[in-house]
Amino acid sequence: MAGRLVLVASLVAALAAPAFAAEYTFDPNHTQAEFSVVHLGFSHVEGFIPVTSGTLTFGEEALPLSVSATLNAAALDTKSADRDNDLRGPDWFDTAKYPTMSFVSTRIEGKGPGDFTILGNLTMHGVTKPVTLAAKFEGKMVDARGRSHVAYTATTTIDRRDFGLNFGKTVPGGALVAGFDISIRLSVEAIAAGGHPT
Repeated sequence: MAGRLVLVASLVAALAAPAFAAEYTFDPNHTQAEFSVVHLGFSHVEGFIPVTSGTLTFGEEALPLSVSATLNAAALDTKSADRDNDLRGPDWFDTAKYPTMSFVSTRIEGKGPGDFTILGNLTMHGVTKPVTLAAKFEGKMVDARGRSHVAYTATTTIDRRDFGLNFGKTVPGGALVAGFDISIRLSVEAIAAGGHPT
């Protein structure tokens, strides 16, 4: 009887434990990068950059072992065609020359998936610099097709001058048209290898 109880307990624990495939691929239809920058010293401009591809690799837990992503800078969107054209131009992202951005993790730190840190290299505007993201596991589920999904969010703040985005025009009074600090928030949904986005 004791052996049977141990076996049942083991099966229950196995069913309750989150099982993760070795690799998940980003679903670009449900993944995006949001950014925010201070405008004229007191308001904020926000925009989006599509995340076109990416991967998360796991061991047996929800804490990733590695993360990589590619973003389409040429498709950035701030809901203003004139501003978007300026941002794509040579004073800013120069997307004719540098159409994409990329991130590759170098280390992931944390004891659990609730809150952890992703350290890695961000390449933007032809410049690669280390950045640190504060990340959080948002959940895991299996859809009606039997595909395993995971979701994460991550945030960081960068100084755009570190990446050669040095545009520093000011208005009377000295306020920058666009601040140097850029806040970034990533919302990622990924599907276990073999699944397909919808």
